Amino acid sequence: MLTLQGNIRIAFLIFFASHIPITLLVDGQAFFRRSFYPKVLRDVVDWYAVTFKDSLMEHPVEPWFSSLVSIEVIFQLPFFFLAIYALLQQSKHPKNRSICGDGAFKSLCIIYGSSTATTLVPILQCILTDEQTNMSEKGILLGFYLPYLIFPLWLVIIAVSNEDIFGGVKASKKEQ
Repeated sequence: MLTLQGNIRIAFLIFFASHIPITLLVDGQAFFRRSFYPKVLRDVVDWYAVTFKDSLMEHPVEPWFSSLVSIEVIFQLPFFFLAIYALLQQSKHPKNRSICGDGAFKSLCIIYGSSTATTLVPILQCILTDEQTNMSEKGILLGFYLPYLIFPLWLVIIAVSNEDIFGGVKASKKEQ
């Protein structure tokens, strides 16, 4: 049974922790005014877009893509912090945890994972149908974007497959 324990927990901690700076410093440039960012960060995104032929990150960005990034910034970014906190809480004794794996956090995992996976559909479609990139370039771009589909879907599977996503066991009535 897959739950958010052990190596899976660590993988999700790394995923969420790495996604915070990417959201704020890279993806955010498709949502916030570019003048908000220092030139060095704008140059990094421009270099990335040109080097890897990522037309989605070329400026000016398409309004539909900017709207998807707004979802990432406004809704997903706060969830990243909550998820990190919740995953770090799992090293504590169950009685000392402030977030349980069978309540609101589990529901938020399903919402986050479903929403994020859905936003990746048009993004991946654009990558796969871009006539300006060859198969090798598409493969590299898929390597960048697929983790943002795989981890959210994985989280949804864990959440819908388990009563407690952290693998906790409810105490029986006799023990209570």
